[in-house]
Amino acid sequence: MLSQEKGFVEQKGEIEARINALEQERSTLLDEIPKLKERVVLIRLEDKANTLEREVSALKSEKSTLEDEIARYTQASAPQANA
Repeated sequence: MLSQEKGFVEQKGEIEARINALEQERSTLLDEIPKLKERVVLIRLEDKANTLEREVSALKSEKSTLEDEIARYTQASAPQANA
């Protein structure tokens, strides 16, 4: 009878210790997950901002090139005053 009781007490203690460890781990995970989600949101926003900056830069360059080309054609087709 004593060995059965000790087995029960040991098993109960082991299970309670496991429960406590799992509850602590759950608490830690519940604390960490929102912080990780915030980091992911910031990383995605930063990536989107960088992509848009590159796109805007490319569009500005294209616009400038087209304006330069228009200016060259305008100057070339303008009547010469000294001609």
